[in-house]
Amino acid sequence: MSANHVMNTAMYALARVLLLVGVCIAVRPALAQQPSSVSASTPTFASVALHDVVDSKGELDDDAVTTDRLVSFFDWLVGNGWTAVSLDDIARAGRGEDALPAKAVLITFDDGYRSLYTRVYPLALAYGFPIIAALVGNWMEPPAGSMVKYGSRMVPRERFITWDQAREMQRSRLVEFALHSQALHAEVVGNPQGNTMPSAVTRSYVPGVGYQSEADFAAALRADLASGRAMLQRELGRAPRALAWPYGRYNALGTQSARDLGFEFALVLDRGPASLNEPLRLVRYLPTYNPPLLELAQSLRPDPNERRVDRLVCLDPAALWAGDEVASNERLGRAIERVRALGVTGLVVDAVRHDAQGRITAAWFPTGELPLAGDWLSRVAWQMHTRADVKVYARLPHRRALAALGDEARVQRLYEDLGALVPLDGWLLEDTGPLAQPVRFDDPPPLFEHRPGIPLSWSAWVVRERRRSMLKALGRTDGPDALGWRAFAALDAARPGLELLWLAPTRAVAAPHPLAEISLVPTGFGDPVADNRLARVDPTLLSWFTGSAPPDARLLTRKAVDFQRHGGVSLGWCPDDPVADIPAAAVAAPGVSASIFPLRR
Repeated sequence: MSANHVMNTAMYALARVLLLVGVCIAVRPALAQQPSSVSASTPTFASVALHDVVDSKGELDDDAVTTDRLVSFFDWLVGNGWTAVSLDDIARAGRGEDALPAKAVLITFDDGYRSLYTRVYPLALAYGFPIIAALVGNWMEPPAGSMVKYGSRMVPRERFITWDQAREMQRSRLVEFALHSQALHAEVVGNPQGNTMPSAVTRSYVPGVGYQSEADFAAALRADLASGRAMLQRELGRAPRALAWPYGRYNALGTQSARDLGFEFALVLDRGPASLNEPLRLVRYLPTYNPPLLELAQSLRPDPNERRVDRLVCLDPAALWAGDEVASNERLGRAIERVRALGVTGLVVDAVRHDAQGRITAAWFPTGELPLAGDWLSRVAWQMHTRADVKVYARLPHRRALAALGDEARVQRLYEDLGALVPLDGWLLEDTGPLAQPVRFDDPPPLFEHRPGIPLSWSAWVVRERRRSMLKALGRTDGPDALGWRAFAALDAARPGLELLWLAPTRAVAAPHPLAEISLVPTGFGDPVADNRLARVDPTLLSWFTGSAPPDARLLTRKAVDFQRHGGVSLGWCPDDPVADIPAAAVAAPGVSASIFPLRR
């Protein structure tokens, strides 16, 4: 890039500052409702994960933004007192040598697209913003004029920056390069049905051989990171200190490998703010579909008072398992379409099979601790997640598992196998009280001011921090409830960021579980709907309608409508019959679908 080109682009950016003043002023009234920072000493900061930058909407893909949208965002940051920080700033703050600004944001760009040099770099020079850019070894390695495997297709090598361009940007001291893996963007087959899943968190499946062992999986992860780190060391003269996990997916094995290889930071795509206390899990917001400036700005300070709307339904894999692949997949396909029609947001799926007395007899995933009912849970979870866009929560009661296996070590291995082989979003904790042991929670300082009358206790970040404290104390506790927390810890190690559901023992609960994202309050279909004062102020409470058989669609609709009219927000039901379509989706959807919330009369 010539000096004139850089200067011209910088002048263009500065001109855009003046042209977009009206845009920034226009969005400020809406943004004025955002919560504000309470303390410059809060050990958290905002972080954004950007990708390609294009000049026209016709060039956009899911993760790209247009040039004018990026300039608008940078303008807004400057005009609203935000400070773009570097990894040096974060490292010093993490060591206690300096405090981050009250409005600190880490700006990152993944994949190393050509626009990093032609669009982002000039803007970084114009604004003086430090940038973290993550490169993929397999996309940087091929010579000019060759083709690069990008996902499932081949693209020209020229879609990505060159090493010379990377070295020029690095010399500016505004751009620091991170590793985005050597080849972990390639997906692997993750089950006998042939689903392809992210390789960084999936043990590959080979027909006739079986699943990759934990040792081989860990060795492959380490080899990939070591190879990519060596490549950046060779080409840029320094080893990267930051790793950006492909697709934001990671686990405890990968984190340990990164730590062992000398990485100081790891960038992920979980929800919430990034924390100085977790340098190997720096959370980032991923903008998609070229979001408007208002959404980009609000993403830096997500409102903890925002109500989540959940519609949960239980699912027994046995209802879809026909014994052969063709018939089972046909049932699964119908179930997926029904879930979409019902407007469901999450499924509570049985991980094991029970007999008539409720005793665990077999598992729906491979494990050495139980007979195999069918290697089916991974297929159900992945298809529901990718095709129906719902979260999948595993139901595997730890007390029943202990009764079936008779040994806590075997129960632990059971949950480790579940986490390793099944793509989950969360787990249902049941058969336990509000807390197994008296625990005093020293809640972290609030990230934001919040509306009067709305408790901050259900903020996802606060819940996660509380739970982290509880899991650290596991060594000092024992008993069945402690076993439940260890079970969750085993799942979370394999699938970090899991949500915890808690099934309350009775309907008469005074408050949600302080360690769960969602608390399910059991309600019979014949019970009257009370005034849901708690549900109005605490949206993590979910009314869980239960009975001995799947509900009639009209009854479910009446209950759901009544529940919402009394102030309820989230609800679910169990059992459900996806094969017989009970409750009938066409009848129940108008009253229960999350896609048409809130209720309109």
